[in-house]
Amino acid sequence: DTETTGLAGGTGTYVFLVGIGTIEDGMFVVTQYFLADLAAEAEMLRAVGDHLRRLDALVTFNGTRFDLPLLQTRFLSSRQREYFEDRPHLDLITYARRLWHRPLGGYSLALIEQGVLQVERGLDVPGWLIPSLYVQYLRTGDRAPLEPVFSHNEQDLLSLLALHGTTGETLAQPDTVPIIVDWFGLGRLLEQRGDPDAALRCYETSLTGESDARMRWRTALALARHYRRRGERDRLLTLWQGELDAGVLPTWQALERLAMVWEWQMADPRRALLLSERALAYLDGADEWCAARFRRRWDRLARKVQSRPVHAV
Repeated sequence: DTETTGLAGGTGTYVFLVGIGTIEDGMFVVTQYFLADLAAEAEMLRAVGDHLRRLDALVTFNGTRFDLPLLQTRFLSSRQREYFEDRPHLDLITYARRLWHRPLGGYSLALIEQGVLQVERGLDVPGWLIPSLYVQYLRTGDRAPLEPVFSHNEQDLLSLLALHGTTGETLAQPDTVPIIVDWFGLGRLLEQRGDPDAALRCYETSLTGESDARMRWRTALALARHYRRRGERDRLLTLWQGELDAGVLPTWQALERLAMVWEWQMADPRRALLLSERALAYLDGADEWCAARFRRRWDRLARKVQSRPVHAV
């Protein structure tokens, strides 16, 4: 975790504090490298580089877009080699966005500390104030106003450690998640990790009580994809019939998906034709593009029904 002279980045931004936390002999050891004088930047970066060279991997929070590019710029400016380009890098902000953006209304480290990690920092220097405190130090040489910045950086590292553990436990044991979480986002992460069974359970949980039509549509599509892959026709039919009954999605949208299931999974084009007719009635004058699409579907289904022989009973 880094503290800098500016939050926007760029070649004129100095990294004046680099905090590195490592696990050593069962303890979490925090080392901080401080740029006491701008003229000593090359010396500080050499010390940081020596430390980074000993690490197997890196864990950051938004390091991909902020910390590492800034450090890379400073290493290049001082004509030194960077030591993290060939290291595996886990940026936890990607997981934070998936897991907590919706329930928390954001995924900043401060929000996650309050809503997930239950961390109370007490008196803490705000991030936007840190650059000006360092500039004040350079002008006066008085380090006392900077002391809270060192504590802020250390707490960031401690929160990063806690977030890493919490995220790992959430992915490893999704059925016993004790914290607030976006179940759809968790399902996506589990799917990417190759755990379709756990992802399916997360999607089913996510659909329960979801009142946002857009999110309900995305979740239902994810569930339908899993049911099709498993060949579970009855669950697929129950899913879209349930969406039709729930009334959150537009009626024509649920009817369209039901028609698709009856045509392709249930092999009943007559039922699909009737559902398409219902959808057309709901779309009458509302959405010409969708109505035209349904008319084409209706024509195709009508031809399919007519071409099928009728067996006497």
